[in-house]
Amino acid sequence: MSSDVALLREILDAQLEMVCRYRADGTILFANRAYANSLKREPADLAGQSLWQFVTGSDQAHVREMLDKLTPDEPELTIENRFETAGGTRWMLWRNHALEFDQHGRWSVAQSTAIDITERRQLEEQLELLVGELNHRVKNTLMVVQAMAYQTFRGPDVPVVPVQKFNQRLAALSGAHDTLSRENWTGASLAEIVRQGLLICGDGSGRIMIGGPHVMFPANATVSLVMVLHELATNAMKYGALSGDTGTVAVHWSIEAGNDWAIIQWQEQGGPPVVPPTRKGFGSRLVTDAVPRQLGGRIDLEYRETGLRCSIAIPLSGTAQ
Repeated sequence: MSSDVALLREILDAQLEMVCRYRADGTILFANRAYANSLKREPADLAGQSLWQFVTGSDQAHVREMLDKLTPDEPELTIENRFETAGGTRWMLWRNHALEFDQHGRWSVAQSTAIDITERRQLEEQLELLVGELNHRVKNTLMVVQAMAYQTFRGPDVPVVPVQKFNQRLAALSGAHDTLSRENWTGASLAEIVRQGLLICGDGSGRIMIGGPHVMFPANATVSLVMVLHELATNAMKYGALSGDTGTVAVHWSIEAGNDWAIIQWQEQGGPPVVPPTRKGFGSRLVTDAVPRQLGGRIDLEYRETGLRCSIAIPLSGTAQ
């Protein structure tokens, strides 16, 4: 073994990360000391063996599918999968790099470097359980509140409409919490927030148009924005463009260049002539107050005769896009 090769072997064996070079069929060409130690083997003993014997069986199809995505244009990718060490099953994060390709562009030799992420995965699973329990308790609380409202406001002398509106608001609140639960309470995309806010409209029958770039809002903004959109949708169905058969609602959003603000435009058309409200009910107050107070944004309502127009500007500082 030349001095250069010996030095390279020494460097690789000194790495704390596991390193393995292999052929497309899984035949191991080289494994460093960290890789071999996890299996209580010697590096030289692993050459010629198949790496698939160390990949947890139920993960093998996923790993093969991911490795098939390596191309000359995209020769690198990351995979998380379970690995059967001598001490038991561990979760590994692998950075995979295709090194050689055949004449058809299929990789023939690749190298992977791994770190153990078992503790991180365990924490993620615990967090998922906690979030699930939180969501379950929130939904149970909302159901109790709904049942209390039903029992309290029942009888021939109680108007039906206010109770229905209250239950619809609870349903919108529940939908917002469902959205956050699916994302482990890290936030929600604006597209999903708009969808939840407009659930009261049903399928829209082609009369509701939404669209805009991908943008994420934090958890503390998600619930408030869903409720604001729910109130706008409720108003559109009762008084505005969706109260008849021909009106439409368009909800589009954009990112204000250089200002890090999301701009949401709500535009109604084709409904009955708009009459500005003479008083503010709960819904109107929620729409106008929630945006500046809870979201730190701005809201502009224009009661145009041809249709309500609402512009909502919300800062994105601290959110992931």
